Amino acid sequence: MLPLKTISHLKLLEIVARINFFKKLSVGEREKLLNSSTCYKCFKDKYVQTEDDLNRNFYIVLSGKVAITKKDTENVVGYISVGEFIGESSFINKHRKSASAKAVEDSIILCIDQDALRDLPAKLKDKCKDAIIEGMASRIVYLTNQIQKLS
Repeated sequence: MLPLKTISHLKLLEIVARINFFKKLSVGEREKLLNSSTCYKCFKDKYVQTEDDLNRNFYIVLSGKVAITKKDTENVVGYISVGEFIGESSFINKHRKSASAKAVEDSIILCIDQDALRDLPAKLKDKCKDAIIEGMASRIVYLTNQIQKLS
């Protein structure tokens, strides 16, 4: 992934305003979070993360689509689209990534680093944590429905 320097801060604010993760944040809070984060361009067939990565980065897909795979299989186990995120488990639990994620098409990825989040105001950190919990809960509902369809 390459740091994305060509997108203006204002344009980035417009993009994140459409993403559910940021809906409960004020414009000022969005700006603080963006100032402590890095935006990347991930080209098609390049990895956003691999299972071997040991970092506490949390990634939100701002544009494009990402395929999720596991080491033991080449099969895609799922896709992450605009507004969805990956890396939340290692972000919270400080362990290796549980899956690899590869861009299916050129994508713009916002990377939120655990250290950057630590330096933000407590209210903003709580809102970010709440957004992660809501996203994880939505994913659980989706996966439960998928399992029920298979039964």
